Amino acid sequence: MFSIFMNQEKTATGASSPVKDPVFPLWKIERQVAEQLRRGVKVLDGSVVAVSTGSSMFTYVRKIDNELIIKYVEGCIAVTVSAVLIGEEVKVHNVTVHNICSGVEL
Repeated sequence: MFSIFMNQEKTATGASSPVKDPVFPLWKIERQVAEQLRRGVKVLDGSVVAVSTGSSMFTYVRKIDNELIIKYVEGCIAVTVSAVLIGEEVKVHNVTVHNICSGVEL
């Protein structure tokens, strides 16, 4: 069985305690973005965008410093989200939707 707590270290009492996975918080951040998209976000051009993301979508998350790129893909539709991480909070800046089968931006 797979566990996110693959590594364990011994405490002073000899009990095992999980070591935090340094990559795992990315999925916590992605869930914040998905929730913001569900409620609707105001993006750089002033428009308000809402996107429904589901568990069947392929999700890609990339973090460089405090900048995030998240891509949701299902079938021919790809949603790209640009966001910035401020502490543990995320602010979505831009959302684009592409038909990747035809290359058309929706």
